Order: sequence, then C-alpha cells, then structure tokens
Amino acid sequence: MSETQVTAAARKAGTSWLGDTAHVLLRQIARGDRPPGHQLPRPADLAQELGVSEIVLRNALDALTALRVLKRSKALRLTVAPDKDWSITLPVPRGKAMPIARRLREAVRAGVYDASGEVPTARVLASRYAATAAEAQAALRELAAEGLITLPPNRSPQVRREEDRTPPSTGEPS
Repeated sequence: MSETQVTAAARKAGTSWLGDTAHVLLRQIARGDRPPGHQLPRPADLAQELGVSEIVLRNALDALTALRVLKRSKALRLTVAPDKDWSITLPVPRGKAMPIARRLREAVRAGVYDASGEVPTARVLASRYAATAAEAQAALRELAAEGLITLPPNRSPQVRREEDRTPPSTGEPS
C-alpha cells in the first residue's frame, strides 16, 4: 500500500484527530523505519525516545492499535502489522509542508537552533513561509518522525540533542 492511497474514511474524517505522536509513529512505520513485524520498545522507553509523556504515547499507541497499524501480542508487546491489515493509510504531506521541513531540517543540522532549544511553532513557520498552519504542523511532524525534534504536548517543538538522536530500535526484545 502506498502513502498516496488514502482510504475514503481517511479522506472523509482526516487524520488530524490522531495527534502528533501517532502521526510521528505512523510516518516512521510508513517510511519503513519500523517495518512490519517490528516489535516496539516498552512504552516508557518509546516515550523517552519520542520526547513525550507515557500518557500521550499510550493514547497514540491505542489509536494506532484501533486502526490495526499495531497489534498486541499475547505478552502485551506491540508489533507493527503488515500494511494490508491497516484500516487507514497515511496521507502524503502536501503543499508547502515538505519544503518547510527541508528548510527547517537544514537549519537544525547547521546548528541554527541549539540542541534541546526551541524550534519555531507551527504558527510562526506558517507566517514565515506563507503556508497554512496545517502545512507547518505537517512539516514539524515529519522532522519529529526523523528524530530531529520532539513535539512535547503544550510546548514549543524542541531540537533533540545529538546523543538522543538514535535511530528507531531494531525490534529486538529488550
């Protein structure tokens, strides 16, 4: 299933209700960073990796489980389901989202924003690049999925410290 195939339900309802953390995980999965059969780290470890609270992470995991993107084993561990089982597909960021993400990615890597420092909010990015807030938010989600920034609830996006920018886990049991 390609990212460009958006189901009628996803088109009708949209996916904004999922929240940033679920979007970040969904983008990582869709990109293949967490392939089918990949076992997710324990919630506490995954929450730390993504820079969110465990409550926020558990809500995202519950949403993705309900959409059959994740499946729970008998041992209550979560693994990525094959995309043919999903009841949703990930819409491709449109409009100015990808150019904003590219510019912000370059700025983060060039050190324009200090490690663990604040990144402009979606509202600021939208104004700066004459984009919609949704396009700017999609750009931030893309960078969070790449592990460059975190999207803490009720706070400005944060640059991840270099040592915290670890690739997604390999799925080996911990």
